[in-house]
Amino acid sequence: TPQDTEFQQLWKAKYSKLILKKADQIPQELHQGVQEAFLTLRKHGCFFQDLVRIKGKDLLTPVSRILIGNPGCTYKYLNTRLFTVPWPMKGFEIKYFSPEIFAACKALIKLNDYLHVETVQALQEQNLSETKEIEDAAVTDREQDFATFITGKGSVLEDQSSCYAPRNDCTNLKLRTSYNLTLLNYMDPLQMLHLKQEPYFGMGKMAVSWHHDENLVKRSTVAVYSYSCEGEYEWHMGD
Repeated sequence: TPQDTEFQQLWKAKYSKLILKKADQIPQELHQGVQEAFLTLRKHGCFFQDLVRIKGKDLLTPVSRILIGNPGCTYKYLNTRLFTVPWPMKGFEIKYFSPEIFAACKALIKLNDYLHVETVQALQEQNLSETKEIEDAAVTDREQDFATFITGKGSVLEDQSSCYAPRNDCTNLKLRTSYNLTLLNYMDPLQMLHLKQEPYFGMGKMAVSWHHDENLVKRSTVAVYSYSCEGEYEWHMGD
């Protein structure tokens, strides 16, 4: 977490693409709607443990979950495929058994839309920064090669500026940020009696161990929103 002394160093060296936003950088109205949605889904008993297969054994997930997203989308995890509870979308007639559930799903798609816009903007800024670094490096290389040519120690420099032209990533950017579902995990520390210790960074007991998500498409992005209910244990999250 940012409170740990090695966080900044690891962030820069190993997770340079990670973008961290503090709670006060997100509109309070959005916070309120999303957190009320979490509590509503919890009140209506919408979170369930899933049966998964790990090393040939059938086990229940330690966290309770619900998948919400575009109608018809699915998510596969450890040989278990989840189907979305659809959130409100134009062109689909979706009936909810409770107005509160409708409001909760609507709040989550608002969060999804907000995170999508923020992600696109962040990736565009990263692309501009990387392009500038490449172009600056190219200019430096050309200046060095030209100086070498003047002193008679090199050959004529070919114009390779086209190699450093910024790519048009608009299409790729859209594909990389097409958030079409959200997986909500709920953890109650008081109900989780057999948690293992996190083995690498001394983060305490862990509900979900470090793992690779086989569903992720290469170069796709993931947005995460973390919320601890008032009065409950403080939990940390690592990616």
